[in-house]
Order: sequence, then C-alpha cells, then structure tokens
Amino acid sequence: MFTVEGSPVIIQKTLAGRFTEFASRHFPTFLTLLALFICRSRPGTRPICRLPSAATGVAKSLAKPGGRRNVRAMNFPGRMWCVSVGMGMANGAAGRWVLVFCVAGWLGAGCSTYHAPKADAGAPPLSLTQGTVAAAAAPATPPAVVFECRWAEGPIMLDGKADEKAWQGAQVLSNFAMPWLGTGNHPAPTATKARLIWDRDFLYFHAEMQDRDVYAGETNQDGAIWLGDVFEVFLKPAKDKKGYYEFEINPANAKLDMYLPSRGAGGYNRFKSDGEFHIESQVRVDGTLNNYLDTDKGWSVEGRIPWKDFARTGGRPEPGEEWTFALCRSDYSVGFDEPALSTTAPLKQADFHRFEDYSPLRFVGPAPLPRVAWKSSKVVGSPEPPAPYRAVAEFPDLKVQTPVNIYALPGTDGLLLVELVRSGTNVSRVRQFANRADVTNAAIVLEVPETAYGLAFHPGFATNGLVYLGGNGAGAKGAKYSRVVRYRLERGTPWRFDLQSRVVVIEWLSDGHNGADLCFGNDGMLYVTSGDGTSDSDMGAVGQDLSQLTAKVLRIDVDRPAEGKLYSVPQDNPFVGHSGVRPETWAYGLRNPWKISADRESGQIWVGENGQDVWEMARLLERGANYGWSVYEGSHPFYLSRKMGPQPLTKPTLEHHHSEARSLTGGVVYRGAKLPGLRGAYVYGDYSTGKIWGARHDGKQVTWHQELTDTPYAITGFGLDAQGELLVLDYGGGIYRLEVTPPVTNAPVFPRKLSETGLFRSTKAGKAEAGLIPYSVNSPLWSDGAHKERWLGLPGEAKIGFTHNRAFDFPEGTVLVKEFALDLEAGNAAARRRLETRLLTKQAGEWVGYTYMWNEEQTDAMLLGAAGEDREFTVRDAAAAGGERKVKWHFPSRAECMVCHSRAAKYVLGLTEAQLNRTHDYGGGRRENQLEHLERLGIFTINPQAYERDAIRREVGATGLKGDKLDAAVKRASAHPGQRGVAEKSTLLPRGGVGLRKLADPADTTAGLEVRARSYLQANCAHCHVAAGGGNAQIDLEFLTERAAMKLIDEKPLHHTFGIAEARLVAPGAPERSVLLHRIASREAGHMPPLATGVVDQMAVKLFREWIAEMRQ
Repeated sequence: MFTVEGSPVIIQKTLAGRFTEFASRHFPTFLTLLALFICRSRPGTRPICRLPSAATGVAKSLAKPGGRRNVRAMNFPGRMWCVSVGMGMANGAAGRWVLVFCVAGWLGAGCSTYHAPKADAGAPPLSLTQGTVAAAAAPATPPAVVFECRWAEGPIMLDGKADEKAWQGAQVLSNFAMPWLGTGNHPAPTATKARLIWDRDFLYFHAEMQDRDVYAGETNQDGAIWLGDVFEVFLKPAKDKKGYYEFEINPANAKLDMYLPSRGAGGYNRFKSDGEFHIESQVRVDGTLNNYLDTDKGWSVEGRIPWKDFARTGGRPEPGEEWTFALCRSDYSVGFDEPALSTTAPLKQADFHRFEDYSPLRFVGPAPLPRVAWKSSKVVGSPEPPAPYRAVAEFPDLKVQTPVNIYALPGTDGLLLVELVRSGTNVSRVRQFANRADVTNAAIVLEVPETAYGLAFHPGFATNGLVYLGGNGAGAKGAKYSRVVRYRLERGTPWRFDLQSRVVVIEWLSDGHNGADLCFGNDGMLYVTSGDGTSDSDMGAVGQDLSQLTAKVLRIDVDRPAEGKLYSVPQDNPFVGHSGVRPETWAYGLRNPWKISADRESGQIWVGENGQDVWEMARLLERGANYGWSVYEGSHPFYLSRKMGPQPLTKPTLEHHHSEARSLTGGVVYRGAKLPGLRGAYVYGDYSTGKIWGARHDGKQVTWHQELTDTPYAITGFGLDAQGELLVLDYGGGIYRLEVTPPVTNAPVFPRKLSETGLFRSTKAGKAEAGLIPYSVNSPLWSDGAHKERWLGLPGEAKIGFTHNRAFDFPEGTVLVKEFALDLEAGNAAARRRLETRLLTKQAGEWVGYTYMWNEEQTDAMLLGAAGEDREFTVRDAAAAGGERKVKWHFPSRAECMVCHSRAAKYVLGLTEAQLNRTHDYGGGRRENQLEHLERLGIFTINPQAYERDAIRREVGATGLKGDKLDAAVKRASAHPGQRGVAEKSTLLPRGGVGLRKLADPADTTAGLEVRARSYLQANCAHCHVAAGGGNAQIDLEFLTERAAMKLIDEKPLHHTFGIAEARLVAPGAPERSVLLHRIASREAGHMPPLATGVVDQMAVKLFREWIAEMRQ
C-alpha cells in the first residue's frame, strides 16, 4: 500500500543500478557530493526525480510520525533523485521553505521543487503513518453497502487470470474512489476491478488495474512495497474487536502480510515479522515493469490466503457471518503529481487503517442440496426378547484408566481397584475409593513398574495387613517373569502399601499368556494361575509339561514356609512325591488362565481361560485335572500329535465358540441381595463381544446357564463389594453394575425380511429408499473378492457429528447397510448373485449387527439367526482346475459383527473422514466429494473449536517443540483473548477434501507403497490393533500412528513365528522373514485378518511384499 500502519515515512524509490551501487558502497562520499541549495517553494512546482534506496535512511531520519514535516519523493521522468523536506512552518503559512537534495544521475537532468499539500486549519495533524493526502470535511454517512464474498465452486489455479468457473459468480467491486475528498463522486484516476471469493480453505482475491506506468521498487518479503504500485486487502474479522489484517502485493509479486492486534499498537516495525503467513499470489503485467519510458496498460494479481492464517482471530468465517474490509490501491504513474490512492471503503480520511469506515463483507456459503428425509425405518428394537439384565454406570463421576480387577477392602465399605496406567505400558496402580455412587476421587495406594493382574487379601488381613499381588514384569537379564509379591498394607486413612515390605513369594519365566491371578481358598491355601508363557500356540510345548510352573494352577501354603522360601507345598497337593513334576501343581494343561476367584459360601474356585483359534472356556477347578492344552483347545482337538500328560482330558465346565466369545473374562459367584435371580451364579463375560453370562453348578453338573446381557463394553473383570454386590469393569474406563431390565410394552416387531425394513423401495430391483444416501470407501475391507454396495440411513432430519478421529457420531436410529454379491462366473457381472445384506444399527445408544441372507430367486432376503451360518457356492472359472472352484461363504454371527465393530474402533469402520474423502458417483452425471456432499445436504454438525485446537497443536508440535514451549507456541498461534474466537458450531467441513485425511485405495498403483500399505492395515487390521482394541499383540496399526510408534518394524514377534528363521513382524528389506506378510498370505492357523475371509488377497500379498522389500530401517 501507499501507507503501512506504523511506518515512519512515505518514500518512493527505484533501483538505478549504477547510482545504487555507488550510494550503498560510498554513502559518506555520496552525501558530500550532494548539491545543497535553498529555494522558495511555489505552488505547482515539483521535483522531477526518484529517490534511490540508499538514501531512504536520510529521509526516514527527518520524518517523525505525527510531526509537521512532510517527506516525500515522487515518481517522474529523468535520472535524478531528490528529497524535499518541509521545514517547520505552521499550517496556514503563505509558503514553506523546502530543502532539496539533488544529485545528477549518469544521464543528467534538472531538478525542481514540489509544494507539499497543506492540511485544513481545523483538521488534526496529518500522520505520516497514515498517508499524505489531507482529510476533507466528513460527508454525511450513507447506509452501509454490504458486499458479498461468494462461494468458490470448483478448483482455482493461481495464474493471475482468474478465468476459472469459480470466479464467474463473484461480485465485482469497481467502486475504487477517494471518498475522503468529501461529498460527490471522486473516482480514482485509473480504474480497478476486484473480486473476492472463498471456500473451506482459502480466501481468494483478484484485481485488474489500469496503469500506464507499472512500477515496483521492492522485491523483498514484508519490505516497504507500499513505495510503489500496490494492491491491498484489509480485513477486520469482528467489528467490536480491535484486531485486523493487512495484505499487500506489488507488480513484482512481492508481498507484505501482517496481523495488527490493534491500531497504533506498534505498527509495521513491530508486527511485520510477527507470525507466519502463507499467502500465495501470481501477477500478470500488461506492459513492462519499471520502464517509465513506455506506456503500459496495467497489471493484475490473483491470490489466496489460507484461513489458518487468521487463527489469531478465530480462523475461517461461518456462512452468513459479516466481517468488514477495504480493498485499496496505490498507483505511482508518470504524470501524477503524487500517488493516486483509492479504496472500496467509504473512508472519511486518507487512511487505509481507518477500520471504523470499512465496508461490511458477508460470506455466502455453498449452495445447499435438498435432503429427502428417511421416515420409513422399521429397523427398531430387536428380533430377540430383551436381555434379562442391563449394565448401568455405578460410579459415573469417577475417572478410571484401563481397570483389570476390583475388590472389597476388608473391614471397610471401600474398594481397591487394579488398573494399568496406560495401555501398552508396564506400569500399574492400585487405587482406593469409597463405595458411593457420587465418588469422584480414587487415591493411589500403590504404583508398580509391571503389569498387575490381581491381588488377594490374606485370610488374616484384619490383623496382619498382608496383601499378595500377581503380575508380570522384568527380571534377571531383562527377561520377563510372572510373580507373586507380598506387601503389607498400612490400614486406615490414608491407605498405603509399605514398599519396604515387598518380597517375592514365587516367580517363573513368562512373556505372554502370563496368568498371575490369585486367590485364597477356604482351605487357607493360595491358588495362583500361570499360562503357557508365550502368547501364541504353546510354542514351547509346555502345556503338558509337568516339570515346569507354566500352564497350571499352583497351590501353595504361605503361612508355613519351607526353609529358604516364603511358601511351602501342601502335602495334599495331587503331585507331591511324583518324579519330574513340580509339586506346586494343582491342575495343568491351561493356555491363559488370567482370572481366578473363590466363592466363600460354596468353596468353589472358578478359572476363566482364553482359548486360541475357536473356543473360550470357564472351568470349575478340580484337583489334579488335565485341561488338555495344547493337545486340546477346550474339549476340541488342537495339536493331537503332541503327547498328553498322564491324566486324561478334563473338559471345560463352560465353553463358548468364537461366534459369541473371543476373549473370555472370568468372573465371580454372586452372593448379593439386589439381584436374587443371580444368587449363587457364577457371572462372567467376554472382552471382545461385551456379553455377560451366568451359570450355576451344584458340584456335579451345570444346572443353569444363560446370557444375561449384551453390552458395548470391553469387559476385563468382575468383583464384589462388601455387601456381595456385583461390579463389572470396562477396559475403556468404567465401572458398572447389573440391574433387571424394565419390562417392555408394545415392543415393535423386528423385520424378518429385508423388504420389511423400510430400507428399500424394491428389494428385487435393489432400489433403496430415496432418503438413504449411497457411499463408498477409499480402502475397503477384504471380503474374498465380493462386490459391495453401501447406504447410510439417518432417521428424519437427524444429523451426524463430524469427528476428525475414527468414526463420526451417529444419532439414535441410524442404520448402515452393506450388500455383498459374488460373481458366479468369474469376470461376468451378469452372473452376479447377492449373498447377504448386513445392517449395523444404533438402538438405545448401542450398536448391533444383523444379517439378511438372500433367497435363491434374488427377490428378498431373510433375517439370519444370532449364530450365523455357512454356505458354499460354485464359481465358474476357466482358470480353475476343472473350470470351476468352490467358495465357502461365512455369514457372521451377531457377536462376530461386534468383534470388529468394537467400541475401541467407535463401532463404525467405513464412515470416517479418511474413508469417505473421495469422489462418489451419485448418478445422473453427478460426481462429488462425499464429505462435501454430506455437508451440502446439511447433515454434519461440526465443532471447529476442537478441530482447530488439535490442528494447531499438531502443526506446532511438528516443529519439535515440547512441554511448556509447545504450549506457549500453541497459545500464540491460537485465537487471542479479546479478539474474535473460533465458532462453537459450524455446518462447514473444517477443511476441503485436499486438506482432510484420506486413505488410499490399496489397489491404486499410482499411490505410494507406504500409504497403500498403511491404508490396507487401517481397513483390515486397525479395528483390533489399536489401544483397547482387543488385539493381543502390542502393535498399533492405525493409519495416523507414526511408523516409529507402531511397534511393527524390526520387532520380534510375541506370538507364533511359523518356523521363520530370525523372524520379525516386519523385517525391513526381507519379506521372507516378515511374520505380517506370512499371516496375510495364508489362510491356515494364525492368518490375518482372522474373521470374514477364507481366500487370500493376492493384491495385498504383492503390495506388502513390495512395501517390505523397499523398506529401510
């Protein structure tokens, strides 16, 4: 601009090569050679000269903001340079002395003087920081004209032309004038046309300017570019706040960008480098730049400013919001006595920083799309009667972190909670809190550097205070050990474990399937569980090995220790005196018995055990029993080639197929009063499916067994309070209780046919209801080559909460539809047969899945039972032996649906920012980015505050700052106090499609190997392999996880190595040593993903082989 807020002087300069070189290198000599003369100024005279950059310091030293001196240099023909300085004459004097410095250029020229305009006698002193044109009498204030910044439909390529379709609808601003000259029309001497448009990411500007002498003397970023032709954009985001922005571009495409928190706060010198801006622009000059000997036609500029540059004043505007603005121009041209200033705003003074006169600018949002409301849903309720019980929060205001066990604190009404500090770490805590529904705080009474699984109070705790803690952690030479540790608990407030009392009672090598839960039986003996110690299929073959402490329940006497030990072996243990057998053994053949509990009333001891491939078990503990692992998994053969121990197989008391349970969590026998229907029942559950069951055993047989409820929780433990009432732990951070489900009256009939769901106008023709929204995903789940169609059903006018991480927040009654079809002749779409249509629906705050199997006639589909089903189909394939191949298709059980659609993954896998960020064909020639389509339908509700807070922290954190420095930098880059803030709600996406997260199609060979492989892992693996996701490996395969944090690259497997020498999960540069590739390339035991596939994805095998081969550590 011609003026910059806070700049000390207004000087025009040009770079004449020889003069500049001489002046800059020999400045004292230059001053000596100046011809100094004094003359009487006359109205109408002017210096015919330009001032070189080397002399600007002289002029600046003579000019003080707000003073009575006026320093200027004009842009006129000739090779002369001079500065005229008005010398201290009062306003209104007949004339002023002018000191003129002139020096002849190498072409030689004359020099004359110019009379600086005087201000009116009654006007305030003219600030040199604001301009040199005097203010006229203030005209009457006309009604403010509201200009529009309209929405940019389509892409824009910055080239200075602004000829894209997006510019066609922009409002043209051609009202550049000099309003400070008073009433009447005072147009600028040269015409300017400007336009402003915006989208989710940028504010765009374009200006076309007539100019006979295109001139730019400054090429440096944030330099004094106002000392030449310049186009300026001033924006003030809030009329009642002081902060505003100034952006300038000159014909050399030099830019100045600045945020000013208030006018007069320090101006140019203080704020020119305060904060980073990302303005981009392209300039086109119709003529020659800096050649005043010819006649130019003009110049144009096209640019964009990202909304993130406005973060200090709340960032992007909302549709319909009004800011104020001024577009300004300064034109230095041959024939002008002084620069021609002009603006679109009704400025009462020649001061481009006079923001109280700025014009209103309304931001017009994208054109909405009509939305058809879906009101025909019949997917309500459940096909089964309500579960007899439901889980409700017991301590809703208490924050807990990954709890694993809970106990009544003997002699009190308080509770002790065992929790992991963070998933994936080896730090655990024991916390104590009052058993009150309104409790908010739990005191830490113990923290240990290992993974704790459980604790047991000594039968004499009331007098001796002894507590036994079971866990797993580092031991000698870094090896992992499971162990039992004894502490003394200091009773009374404050409760504390005496760290000095810690002693190890018993320990054994174990690194996976650790067991290490414990309890005291009614006989006073301590029962301790141990797993096979490996984390996979009993790689050490210890399940039937009686010579080790692994894969067993141990029984020891801690009250009568043997010499040199803290325990002894009870003489009635079943293997005392047997050669080659650890006498501590009470039962053996256990894979991962990570829960054990004793019932005081019956004396029963129950063990919950995780199975391997297909089965989960709970066992009523028996003396001397062989539970079969790893020859058997539960009651089913596993490795029959391995040798059984001397005892025959003892089958599980309770057994569950993986269709309903995948990680069983052992429980407790209920003896409370609030749930009389459960008294005496062993209550247990499942980590992966969230189901809870109850069973009674009379000592001889199971007399009752029933599913009690199906929860959305990752169940990690059960406990009893002092009154015997049941408590249920959720690994995600919650403590729950069960209550009887209230009776349901007038329950709707759940649709048994797909045609009855209200989802399709015609099931036969596959025509969905008009209110359903079709969608597709970037990286689909591998489903054995099946074709898929997807729809989203939102009830009525319900909206989706947009989130940046994982799934969106969906309203009650949402139904997601996915149809699977198989070509019964390879490559022939006409032979395509619909197999099933799956629904995932949110009912009563919980998600549940249902499967409809298509009939042979392909006219309708019937609801399958809860257990699912398997079918086999014949596919004609010329490439197959005999011209055909068999395809086994598994219709998942309802429990299996929720294994992948888990709470850790936020239940919904495909409807995420990264998956939906793609163009979808909506038919009729209409293709659009799906996220932008949903936005224009008005479906999203967005919280910009949360999004921008996270975005700023990520961006600033990427610079390497940490701790207080990071916090301070984030604060500086965020909305400043006292300025416009970030909107609380928005209907606009936080970024356009390019700026949002996006997965790649793994089959797209034009994308990079890294992003393709990571996208495949996100879609097929990350729903389990994230924190609290249910995967029992430590890897984190989420797309956003940094590679170094994945615990995948060059890591030794914790599970099966499949006989691979020097195996690694991923061995950089060595696909043949990479277990991940083996699991993807196989459909034998241990294949991944473990569900919903029986055919190897050959594209994925090729992709991961190439990715690993090109990888370097």
